[in-house]
Amino acid sequence: MTSGNDSQPRWVNWLLGRPGLWAAGAWGFAEGTLFFVVPDVLFTLTTALRPRRGLLQLVLAIAGAIPAGFLMYSWSAANRLQACSAVSAVPFVKGSQLEDTNHRLKSEGAVAMLSNPLGGVPYKVYAVVAPLQLSLREFLLFSIPARAERMLITWIPAALIGLALRRFEDAKRARIVLRLHAFAWVAIYAVYWGKLWP
Repeated sequence: MTSGNDSQPRWVNWLLGRPGLWAAGAWGFAEGTLFFVVPDVLFTLTTALRPRRGLLQLVLAIAGAIPAGFLMYSWSAANRLQACSAVSAVPFVKGSQLEDTNHRLKSEGAVAMLSNPLGGVPYKVYAVVAPLQLSLREFLLFSIPARAERMLITWIPAALIGLALRRFEDAKRARIVLRLHAFAWVAIYAVYWGKLWP
């Protein structure tokens, strides 16, 4: 069923419209707190259809992540044990990630947030560990490039796929993109979670 632009499915119009923008910001906030699926799942789907719209969603996901980081940092600063326990209980977060991240922040400072974007350490882990090693100002300043660096790693290939599929008409392109997107993210999470829980 279609709506708005009759040449493409209803879900595409939702994704490319204002609801998709709100969803990107909300997802960025949720994943920065206690949700465990990255907002890249949303904005890469958009990007493969409309790269510039996907980039806007990426920016909004970062904008949502920053207040989440502030919240988690402040929680940890007030009650580190409680905040770290909550983050450790998030699916596929291991206690060792908090310890390793603390050691890296201690030895490298805030630059550690930028040095391993594919390391699989969730932003929320940095947020609850950071009060031990970084000021709130340092943490928030480095949060923006750290989030952008990590998210651009998924945005770029999605944009290239979108450009490669431009020759297809809207409805067919949407079907191809949805299948490729589902396959890619199932594979990514299967590998990631498989490494965490062998």
